[in-house]
This record gives sequence, structure tokens and C-alpha cells, in this order.
Amino acid sequence: MTMRRILMMAGGAVLPVAVFALLFDNQWVVDAIRDSDFRYNEGIGPLVSWSHALAWRFTPGDGSKWTFVLAVDFTTLLFFVLLAALVAAAARFLDVNRGPLGALIVGWWAAIVAAGIAGLVFGPLLYWTLDLRSASEAIFSSISQGVSSGFAFGWIAGLGAVGGFLMSRPRTPGVQQPYGGGGQAYGMQPGMQPGTQLGVQQPQQPYGGQQPYVPQQMHQQPMPQQAPPQQMQPQQPMPPQQPMQPHPSAVPYVPPQGQGQQPPWGAAPVPPQQQPGAPAPQQFGAPPVPPQQPAQPIAQPAQPAVPSAPQAPAPEPAADDEEPPEPENAAERDDAPADPPEDTPERDDDDLDLADRTRIDRQRDE
Repeated sequence: MTMRRILMMAGGAVLPVAVFALLFDNQWVVDAIRDSDFRYNEGIGPLVSWSHALAWRFTPGDGSKWTFVLAVDFTTLLFFVLLAALVAAAARFLDVNRGPLGALIVGWWAAIVAAGIAGLVFGPLLYWTLDLRSASEAIFSSISQGVSSGFAFGWIAGLGAVGGFLMSRPRTPGVQQPYGGGGQAYGMQPGMQPGTQLGVQQPQQPYGGQQPYVPQQMHQQPMPQQAPPQQMQPQQPMPPQQPMQPHPSAVPYVPPQGQGQQPPWGAAPVPPQQQPGAPAPQQFGAPPVPPQQPAQPIAQPAQPAVPSAPQAPAPEPAADDEEPPEPENAAERDDAPADPPEDTPERDDDDLDLADRTRIDRQRDE
């Protein structure tokens, strides 16, 4: 319980009892009742006697001393202090759910206990100021009068505690229900599940790992108007739901085709071998190049067989004994090579190169 509520209950219990003591237990009312023919042992006499337990005075009465005035006023003040302290202590353990009934019981109980303790203190003071014959009689008579006074008038303190409890209760505004009542959202018909309105069902998206991420666009759907209960339209059939794709962890791992084994630890990486017909890997940022088809050999038309022509006889080499023409001038004579020596063997192997110099005429005979 909050400190504000505790203080309000303690002040509420003390205030009405203090007003009652000021109005009916002052010295003028008490002296007037004692000087009259009113008897405390008849009728409501004991009840009036119990109410004088909270009497207070400014001046001593006939035949009394100032010490008696101090004892009476001190006991009355002690009662109010004990009443406020007991209510505050009991309010800490008060159940808030019990409400006013608990506050009434706390105030009444505190008044009884405070009056009994005040009577226990007033007995020895009364014996000391009035010089009574027995101290025990003065003490027990004061205790009994205080407890009886608290039991008879403690309900006043209880009502004051109830008032303080009610005034300190926080005022919480009522919870406003959504339009349409019944705990349903606006625009929903009875019997409809949340998320479906007028036969419209939100499609279920497959697992996010199977598809590329697409940011959801914030859009606001128009708020449908609710039809009156008499003109309820039947719900439209729901579209079939798409089958859910399996989770990636449930699919067995299949390595991509065409990749060789990884090299052992520390070995140089092996360049990937490109399969025939597979497109070459493109660099990042380069435009894609369409794969080129392998060039097929061009089929040449078959040529008819060319009849072999008879080989022409090779021309015989010129005789070695023919002498070259003589140079016309002397310069050409000086530049010409000297005649080979006589011991140089003659080139007799000209006939051996006959096959190399033989030409075959492969043209068609016209």
C-alpha cells in the first residue's frame, strides 16, 4: 500500500474522534453533567461515563490541582498519537481487495487498543495526583474504562479510516472497448478468425530462405463496412493454400556438378577445368556473353576422280660441255667466278633429282 493511502487512513481515523472529544468531552460539558441530577449508574449513564475517557481541561475544577489537569490532557493526547500510529501500522498489511471493510476493522481495532494503553498510563497518574487509597484499583478501573470507551465509540475511528481509504484510491478510467463490442476488432463479423475479413484470407508465404528477400510494402487496406445482421452474406470459399516448401536444413546437400576435388592442405590450387560446351566464367561487372556453339566442319562436295594423265618425259638436262656466253664487257669478265679446278668432281647426280623436278599435270583433259 502506498504512503499516501496510509497517511490518509491515519488522519481519517483521528479527525472524527478529535471532533467528538472537542464537542462532548470538554470541561464545560463534563462539569455541567456532574453538577446536574444525572446518574451514571442508570440508563445510558455508563455510556456517558465511557465517553468521558477523552475529557480535556484548561483549568482545574473544584478541589482539584493543576497536576490533575496535566494528567488528563496528557492521556488524551497519548490516545490520539497511539490511534494514528496503530492505524498506519495496520494499513501496511491491509489487503486492498477487501476495501472499506478492512479499513473499518482496522480503525475500530486501533481505537480499542489505544484507549486501553492510555488508561494504563492514566491509572498511575490519577493515583499520584488525587492521593487514592489503592493504586491497583485506580489502574484497572482506568484500563476498563478506556477499553470500554474504545469498544463503544471505536466505530467513529473506523468510519474515518474508511473515508481516508476511499479518498486515496486512484481513479483509473474505464477501459474503452473497440467499436462493435464483443472483443472483436472493427469490421469483423461474428465467427470470423483474426486476419480474415469478408472472405479475404492473407496468403501464406513460403520459407524465407527459399526465395530472395523482398521488402514488404506498407499499405493500408480500406476499412470494410459491417453489414447488418439480417443481411449477412455467406463467406466465400477460401483459395487453396500453397504447399509449404521444406526447410533448407532438411534437404540433403548435393555438390555442384563439374567441380573436382579440393587440393590437399598446403598444395597449390588447381585451376578449374571447363567442361566442353559450358560457358566461361564471367568477371564481376562484365556483361554476360552468350555461349558460343562449336563450329561444325563445312561439308565439301565430293569431286569426281581425276584420271591420271600419262607422265610427260622429263626434259633432259643440258650438256655440261656447253659453254656459257661470253660477257660483253671486261667488268663482267672480272666478276665471273673462276673455273673450278680440274680435280673437282663433276656433278653427275643431276639425274638423281629427276623425281623432284618432275611435275604432274593434274588438269582435266579437255
